[in-house]
Amino acid sequence: MNNNKRETNQISRRSFLTMGGLATMGGVMALTGCAPKPKSNNPSGTGAAGVSDVEFAEEYDVVVIGAGIAGVSAAITVAREGNGASCLLIEKEGTAAGCSPVCAGDFLGCDDEHEYPVQYLKDMATTATGQTIPDDVLEAFATGINENLEWVLSLGATMDMLDTKRTLMEDLDKAEYREFASAVAPEYSFDDKAQPPYNHLHNFLTHVCQNDYAEGVEMRFNSPLEDLVRDSDGRVIGVIADGKAIKANKGVVMCCGGYEHNEEFLEGFCGVGSAISFAMTGNTGDGHKICARHGADFWHMHNAAGFWMAGRNLENTTFSNGALTSHKFKNYGITVGKNGRRFYMDWDGHKSLDVSNDTAGIPRNDLSRHVGSRHGVMQFGGEWNHLPMPSIGWFVFDNANYEHAFDFETAETTDPVADGWLYQADTLEDLAAQMDVPAEELVATVAQWNEFCERGVDMAFYRPADTLTPIVTPPFYAQRCNPAMLNTDGGPKRAADGAILDCNGEKIPGLYAAGEFGSVWGYLYQGNGNVGEAMAFGRISARSCLA
Repeated sequence: MNNNKRETNQISRRSFLTMGGLATMGGVMALTGCAPKPKSNNPSGTGAAGVSDVEFAEEYDVVVIGAGIAGVSAAITVAREGNGASCLLIEKEGTAAGCSPVCAGDFLGCDDEHEYPVQYLKDMATTATGQTIPDDVLEAFATGINENLEWVLSLGATMDMLDTKRTLMEDLDKAEYREFASAVAPEYSFDDKAQPPYNHLHNFLTHVCQNDYAEGVEMRFNSPLEDLVRDSDGRVIGVIADGKAIKANKGVVMCCGGYEHNEEFLEGFCGVGSAISFAMTGNTGDGHKICARHGADFWHMHNAAGFWMAGRNLENTTFSNGALTSHKFKNYGITVGKNGRRFYMDWDGHKSLDVSNDTAGIPRNDLSRHVGSRHGVMQFGGEWNHLPMPSIGWFVFDNANYEHAFDFETAETTDPVADGWLYQADTLEDLAAQMDVPAEELVATVAQWNEFCERGVDMAFYRPADTLTPIVTPPFYAQRCNPAMLNTDGGPKRAADGAILDCNGEKIPGLYAAGEFGSVWGYLYQGNGNVGEAMAFGRISARSCLA
């Protein structure tokens, strides 16, 4: 992939390893959070982290970093519950530019009859080595989820404004991990066809913050965070932002999002440096490096809503369809690597639940034999993992499925071959030459695939029977694919009250986090969970600051 085809945050190899200078005489402490206790601070944000004789230019009670759903939720909470406390919300871009403005906007909540079960959070957090998130953190999250809907309504929304109102126990096939007895699938969202700001949760919350709580919250854009300021006891007492020292009397809430647009982090932590996010380009890991300088411990750095092989144009400059629809087209062909071979369960996308297997003799509660792509997590050897996808792949299909295998409407084309979306050839050998893959491998792979389709069983990767579509009718087509994702979840380790922890498990006083910046989603993930967490921990961390 050409570097000029996408915006990335380029940092040196050494700075990636040291994450902002976490080096010792004995070696590199790469993002462990085990930094030496800070001793000095440079107001420019470029020097050693720590105590400062900084002259503060401004003073607020709470400073919130990042204007996504988490940051705006935190700021509103300060204004509503702070008894006159002042809040500054800063955003490095001209507008929020991470996941919040472009996500679906759906959020987790409870209903009149049921609370969101903490057991489902525990089941999704449990790997072969045990539960990976402490009980108290998950219990705090569940409590926050159960407050979400009531909180949104208290801000002036009405149930009539919400076009999606799926209760906890309704349509459990929508639950990401419906195999667990604890599974629920709530979903609430604004009507995306309504007039702004009532068409999306982020628009609504931003509108509320700017109009209903303008006296208590100052929103400042084009103001990148450069460093934190700490006192002699190690407490975070302010920030350096856009060259200016700003005091935070009660604390700082980091709502900086993930690092999905930091290519080197993606490679180092996820093994998929070429992955391309559907999110906006603002999340580049700046806050991660700053918190690392100040001794934060980190968790879930490998975790992401990815990765799947998504359709691109041949120049690799844009997606052919939205993140939520990839699997609808992948029904009609197979995906091969540069060697011409299938290499994974290639009916994939943002979310493809194999409900057909529920009637194919596989027990509903046997997660090890179900397949699909659940926010990119896929079954691999009977367990569910993020797969380290290759930098390029090819989606191959035939003329019989030409009308179904490509999204003509989103790509805005009636001739995807002429417009640079697809290769076309009368033989698989000629198609392989255009794809630059070994012809004999592609021919053999397609032949084996067609045998599986005839038998009704994919003996290689166990795709659901209703996705087995043969490739037999020329001309044949190939579309470029690249590893895709929505967001990352890793970042500073978080306590139940939202406080950021150091590598000794101690809270860094005055420093809190919310949203995807150190998200509690560390293994399996329920759709709508990031937005639900952003609101829940936005409020939790703001309240902790105020307390």
